[in-house]
Amino acid sequence: MINVRNLAASLAFTSLIGAVVAHPGEPTEKVRREILAHREAQALGRRAISACASSPKTAALKARATARRAATAEALRQKRGLTQMLSETLKTKRDQAGFDKWTATEHDLSSLGYDLDTPLDTIFSSNATCTLVPEIDIGPYWVGGELMRTDVVDGQPGVPFHLDLQLLDLNTCEPIPAETLVDIWSCNATGIYSGVSAEGQGGLDSTHGRGVQSSDEDGVVQFDTIFPGHYPGRTPHIHVMTTSGATLLENGTYVSTSGTPSHIGQLFFDQDIILETKATEPYSFNEQPFTTNEQDSYGIEQATIDYDPFVDYVRLGDDLSDGLLGWITVFIDTTKDVSDGRHEAAHYYEDGGVDNSNPQP
Repeated sequence: MINVRNLAASLAFTSLIGAVVAHPGEPTEKVRREILAHREAQALGRRAISACASSPKTAALKARATARRAATAEALRQKRGLTQMLSETLKTKRDQAGFDKWTATEHDLSSLGYDLDTPLDTIFSSNATCTLVPEIDIGPYWVGGELMRTDVVDGQPGVPFHLDLQLLDLNTCEPIPAETLVDIWSCNATGIYSGVSAEGQGGLDSTHGRGVQSSDEDGVVQFDTIFPGHYPGRTPHIHVMTTSGATLLENGTYVSTSGTPSHIGQLFFDQDIILETKATEPYSFNEQPFTTNEQDSYGIEQATIDYDPFVDYVRLGDDLSDGLLGWITVFIDTTKDVSDGRHEAAHYYEDGGVDNSNPQP
């Protein structure tokens, strides 16, 4: 059996951790419970993923993911009219020890000896594969009724970010069932969430950073968004929720109380790209207190020598404004049911948003 450790960047294991409730003012006891739950589940997850690592099906999925990511990068570059060779602008994670291995890096592939002749299938075979531990609470900013769509930018300024997210079943080593719904939501460049009426947020009728996709036969969804900003107490992140068996509606969304959610989690990013993005407009206009990965107490501390919790990425051009392609392959336990943790802060209807009459703290 191939051990996950020997798969290096191609099949590293970690967790997206339970930072879902990590928003200003939330009790630290709740956070401690989630971190404890993650640690208890991590041992089981490691054994399961070690078994998946030796599966021929996993190898075939990885090969298809490599080709898909390379094709996506070239398509995005052509769309933006970029002519510079992709290899000239590539940056991603590189190995270091312990926590610093995944957070305090320059993320420059030149340090790995990559050059203009490095095949794209070598570059795009790198991915972090993860166990997604179901969480206790979804946090205060999930909005039901969001549209099934790929593009969730809604005209928001910021660094273009294309997310390639692949989800595998921890129990079978196969992709999650096709047509599993995947919600994502994140704040904009200045730390503002759409769809909620809380003070300082975007309001009930805004929808930026939110959308739903149906997974394909390889367990893949893709979104066009912007790199998220920051707000007090939290490092930049993207929320993720998976739901199977939901009732689809003719208006292009789904019944948010239907189906079975098996995971609620988050995606994290390397500190270097966070800081570089933060120095550009409009991120630099954000006056909210900034929290680094190291200062964020949710999940980032779970990074270890072998298991990487951050999204891989490449630059699509020489300038950051040309955009980023990010990708991550994650394992989830599709037998879980975290319905008790699925709470709407608000619901978006065709004629506008409505507050939840009984919101969670």
